[in-house]
Amino acid sequence: MVDRKCFAALKRGVEYWNKWKANYSHHPLDLRGINLSNEILLGVDFTGVNLAGAKLVKSNFCGANFDGADLTGANLTEANLSGASLSGVNLTGAILIRVNYRGAELIGANLSLANLAGADLRVVDFSAAELSGASFKQANLNGANFLGANLTHANFQLAELDGANFNHANLTQANLTHANLTRAHFEQSNLNEANLSKATLQRASLIQVDLTEAILTEANLRETNLSKSDLTEACLARANLMAACLTKTNLTKADLNQANFTKANLTEANLMQAQAWSANFNQCQLTGACLKNFQINSQTHFEQVICKYLYLEYGQKNRVPSHRAESLSFNEFQSTLQDLIGSIKIRFDQAIDWSVLVKAFEELQLKYKSQKIEIISVEAKSNYQFVIKMQATSDVNIDELKHYLKHQYNLLLLTKEQLNNQVNENEEPLNCYGQN
Repeated sequence: MVDRKCFAALKRGVEYWNKWKANYSHHPLDLRGINLSNEILLGVDFTGVNLAGAKLVKSNFCGANFDGADLTGANLTEANLSGASLSGVNLTGAILIRVNYRGAELIGANLSLANLAGADLRVVDFSAAELSGASFKQANLNGANFLGANLTHANFQLAELDGANFNHANLTQANLTHANLTRAHFEQSNLNEANLSKATLQRASLIQVDLTEAILTEANLRETNLSKSDLTEACLARANLMAACLTKTNLTKADLNQANFTKANLTEANLMQAQAWSANFNQCQLTGACLKNFQINSQTHFEQVICKYLYLEYGQKNRVPSHRAESLSFNEFQSTLQDLIGSIKIRFDQAIDWSVLVKAFEELQLKYKSQKIEIISVEAKSNYQFVIKMQATSDVNIDELKHYLKHQYNLLLLTKEQLNNQVNENEEPLNCYGQN
């Protein structure tokens, strides 16, 4: 409820209010639920004032000071807050549709679940702000600063974020679909499970970013810097990564199908178990990359690739060529690629019962009967270890396939052992009787 003294002082104008408020700086001022819609209150001092639930539609607060104010649930639709200071303000659940925040400061502000759709937020400072669940849909945030801000579940769909700063920000499960993030900065930020499908990230900086399980389908990542970032199980299907920097980037189990890596730098990148059906790696750099269980097909292109050496095991193990003084020849590189096409390797750490393996493989073929799967080689290792190499001609879930074959093998082997034990138990008295 609005305090009568506060209301009376405010009605006498901004100049009177600011002087009156200075004398009451140690008293809590209550303007909850006040209606100041369409008012012109340039430079008004609302520091620490309780404006929860206030109606401030289309009001002009240019140059005002809201530091530490409570605007919980307030309606500021189309209000003008350009040049205003809102440091530490509480805007939880506030309605801020098409608000003009140009040049405003929101350092440490709380805008959880706030609706800022279509707002003009150019060059606004949101450093360390609480913005979880906030909606910035179609907002203009060019040059905005989100350094260290909490943006979990925030919605930036179709937003303009050219040159925005998201360094050290938390964008877990944020929605950035179709957003313009050209030249944006995300150094050491968290984009775990974020949705960036069809977003424009051209020339953006995403160094050491957590992008695990992020969705980047059809995203424009041309000339983007993703060095040392974690893209484990991320989806980059049909994404454009032309001339992108992916040095020491982790792409384990990533979906790279039909992605364009032309002229990209993948030096020392981890491509273990990544799937790149029909992807384009022409003229890219692959020196020192890990290609363990890298899934490619005959439509994956590797023309004019620069690759002095690579690894076939994680942790820079199983180097090709093995001698560190030697470089990979073109023929050796092509041979390695041919070995990877459609290949699936399954390791057995004990002696194999071949009759059981054949039966387990028959069960596998029945389960995946729509696809052609065949054993192409068996490699014997030391201490009775074997590596079974299979080939699939179409897109399959490699982990599921390997798990199913091993599960069936172990199940059939256990059944066989139990049957043999039963037979031996039944035969034992007969043998004793024969000897007597």
